Amino acid sequence: MNPSEPAKILITTSHNPTQTIRTFCNDLTRNIPNSFRINRGKSSLDALAEKALEHQATKIIIADRWKGGLGKIELFEVGNIGLVQYYPIIYVRNVKLRRDFGRLGKKASRLVVETADTAPLEARKLADAFSLFFDAPKRSIEDECFQGLQTILHVSSTQQHRIQITFLWAPQRVEIGPQVIVSHLVWKPKQ
Repeated sequence: MNPSEPAKILITTSHNPTQTIRTFCNDLTRNIPNSFRINRGKSSLDALAEKALEHQATKIIIADRWKGGLGKIELFEVGNIGLVQYYPIIYVRNVKLRRDFGRLGKKASRLVVETADTAPLEARKLADAFSLFFDAPKRSIEDECFQGLQTILHVSSTQQHRIQITFLWAPQRVEIGPQVIVSHLVWKPKQ
């Protein structure tokens, strides 16, 4: 892989996904450059690691089901011994899909992660984690340089003090979704 090229990312679901979770994964694939979606079926985590390696993907996103809806989003890196959990684990309170915004659009070619300098610490930490995971530059919302960026992964806080993750189309800053309201984040493994 070319060092300047972003990591290839496999996007999939947990076992027995709902249509909403499948659509969410399709939405992520449109917004995240160099990503592709596969149907998981009955594949184990080890089998997913093998599929990732077959496609030269070094990272995996799994959208997991909880009580019929999107419950959590897990990030993994493909290591020498299989999948390595990447933190945080994102527990989901609510999700709105791209179709809820009336936008489907084409696949993005560039991604940038942004948050406000005044955002809560946990939102800024999440933006930093996304920037590293996606190999995407991080910028402050106060910056003015957009030069051809197509998709912005925006991390902010809602009026109810929940972290919100959404995607914007640049340079117009039109929200295209999906939008995720975070229930909570887990930053380290259980002891």
